[in-house]
Amino acid sequence: MIQQGGRMVLQSVRALLLASAVVAVPVIAQEAAPQAVDTAVVEEIVVTAQRKAERLQDVPIAVTAFTTDTLRRNDVRDLGRLEVLTPGFSFGRSGSDARPAIRGVRTENVAVSGDPTIGFFVDNVYRSRASMANEPFTDVARVEVQRGPQGTLYGRNTFGGNIAVSTATPTDELSGGVNLIYGSFDRISGEGFVNVPVAKGVGLRIAGLRETMDGYVKGTTRDLDIFNRDTTYLRGTLKLEPASGIEAVLRYSYWRDKGTGAGAFGYRVGGVFVNPTTNAFDINGQPRALLYDLPRTGLPGLTGTPISSNPHFYPGDTRLEQDLEQHSVSLNVQAELGNVVLRSITGYVDYNVFRNADNDFSLRAGNVDGQEDKLTAFSQEIQLASNDKGSRFDWLVGYFFFKEDVSASFFSSCPTAARNTAGCAFAAGLPVTTSHAVFGQASYYLIEDKLRFTGGIRYTSDSKDISRANATTDVNQRLVTITPTGQQFTLDFDKVTWRANLDYKISSNNMIYASVSTGFRSGGFNAGFFTNPLLPGGFGPENVTAYEVGSKNRFADGKVQLNLSAYRNEFSDLQVQNQFLVQGASGVTTASVILNAARAHSMGIEAELQWVPAEGLNIAMSGTLMEAKYDRYANVPAPANYTGLLDYTGNEIPYSPSWKLTALVSYDFDLGSSGKITPQATLVWSDGFQLTDTNTALDRQNSFAKLDLRIGWRSADDRFSVEGFVNNVTNQITLQRATFGSRGLNQSFDAPRMFGIRVGARF
Repeated sequence: MIQQGGRMVLQSVRALLLASAVVAVPVIAQEAAPQAVDTAVVEEIVVTAQRKAERLQDVPIAVTAFTTDTLRRNDVRDLGRLEVLTPGFSFGRSGSDARPAIRGVRTENVAVSGDPTIGFFVDNVYRSRASMANEPFTDVARVEVQRGPQGTLYGRNTFGGNIAVSTATPTDELSGGVNLIYGSFDRISGEGFVNVPVAKGVGLRIAGLRETMDGYVKGTTRDLDIFNRDTTYLRGTLKLEPASGIEAVLRYSYWRDKGTGAGAFGYRVGGVFVNPTTNAFDINGQPRALLYDLPRTGLPGLTGTPISSNPHFYPGDTRLEQDLEQHSVSLNVQAELGNVVLRSITGYVDYNVFRNADNDFSLRAGNVDGQEDKLTAFSQEIQLASNDKGSRFDWLVGYFFFKEDVSASFFSSCPTAARNTAGCAFAAGLPVTTSHAVFGQASYYLIEDKLRFTGGIRYTSDSKDISRANATTDVNQRLVTITPTGQQFTLDFDKVTWRANLDYKISSNNMIYASVSTGFRSGGFNAGFFTNPLLPGGFGPENVTAYEVGSKNRFADGKVQLNLSAYRNEFSDLQVQNQFLVQGASGVTTASVILNAARAHSMGIEAELQWVPAEGLNIAMSGTLMEAKYDRYANVPAPANYTGLLDYTGNEIPYSPSWKLTALVSYDFDLGSSGKITPQATLVWSDGFQLTDTNTALDRQNSFAKLDLRIGWRSADDRFSVEGFVNNVTNQITLQRATFGSRGLNQSFDAPRMFGIRVGARF
């Protein structure tokens, strides 16, 4: 397999060298003959993918970066719509949990005893839970999607890549702005900021968001509709510059999400597989869409209450609820001390979330699942880095500490009688994670300003403790009491990850690079083993070795930017989610259990093109060709309701379309003193892909295309703006999440067509 990866790397190097050489020749010739300044150029973006500020085009990593204007123009309010603009990136959601996927790595384990596979950072502070990644993008300066493992500089659980959000910092000018949106499903959104220079070296910036929207997934009555919004977000940022070269940025944010939520692992049953002769459950049988809800016993889907075939219909009888509250504080301090710079990054998060789900997805009175998590997380990172911009040698060393303490965590299924008249009693697992890491990275120009070698290494030590507690809830399944039992288990994981990179600048605007890097994600506990000894108690870490070659180019006097990358990721012991049937007091339900798959790989080619052929005309395109499969994954327990052991060898890794293409075109019509009118069209086309490891007909999303249209006006002084938009013009409904459950294959679908109008003002 490694030899195969090496051959791919060598072939890709040849192709990228040829491509870069072709585009470099005219650039070198043009540099020799200066011309008049042309403002019609691709915007330069500064990123921090290597934990320092650099031009995107100078970073030998596959990174897609978005500015404030790009996010606003595409109605990107959180991670969900980034997939419309990013190669190699897909997004799913279940309940309140974000499930991003990058290059064949997707987020499956969303329990508090596990870890995300894609790192999510806000202002350099790590967010440890999958649902934290749904934090709204409010007054955001930049978002970076860093593809491939980032296990050296970013560290823990950046197995598949990073999403790094940088919020706006105070400036030395009095300014402010507001945006108001009204749209489909009675969407009402107000977002604004104010920036105040308090004194010399002291700045304050306050930003906030309030948004409500009716649910677009309809229930049998209006109060059963789901996927609504009830979001409040507030952030205050204080910037201090007490002396030259010293800067401290203190941030506090408050985030509250309420409403009906979206269910735990889906909101409807898509179907089952049956033997056409016996009509019994058979994973190798024929798919049968459920015309009726699945009964507790007997033949599947033959009798009961009819189920609508509308993908945006929730058939349950339980009013779903989501209640999320997060307080976060961070302090970033930087001090330039001659030829070195010292950085301190401190973060603290207090996080609570409750969500419930109708376990049988029907109007029949039945089990209701509830999940509530309460935790605090503290992180501290210290960096010391070189600060001599004229040196051929550049280095950074650091230490990272992280502790997450879960004070309450449960997933319960209450019998109907209990939830209607009293609370439930159950066992809960309370994990505590402590992580230490030391890391370093150094770069040296073997040929000055041309050929550079970069090497990095990180040692991580993770300790995970989990203790058992008995808990009770009220009639609404909210926690009332937690009583520790004294049972406790500990798992320890230690790992060295590293990176080696070689990049060569053909010219100041053309670079090629090749890298090898490794990453890992800690193992953890399957908390359900406290209540069922038949469930696996824990799972081991997963590992990846990633090979990548790439080329970054700007040519035609900056009018064209072309970035290419080719990669191969080799995975071992991938953590994958399985569903086990569990006999409870009120009947049979399922437990989500993580197991380790043997071996898998993903490989592909990505291209990003930005072109400004004329003043006001902007064209952006991206393309991804990917293969992501299990190389060896046998003896897998069949999903819930089915029997036997299955062989997934050769199956596709979920959320990994073979082809994905995006395109964006906009043009600024200059009206002189009357401002500008800008129409824009955004298109994403995706090949079909699977949503579970089982690779069945019911969990496959076929190829699709989605088109977004918008037109906006902006005043000549950029103070006022109006924009109308339609997302998903053709109303293409796509399967966003699927998982096997006790009633069949649970499904959740993406949003339908939505339109709106936005008005904005700045001062």
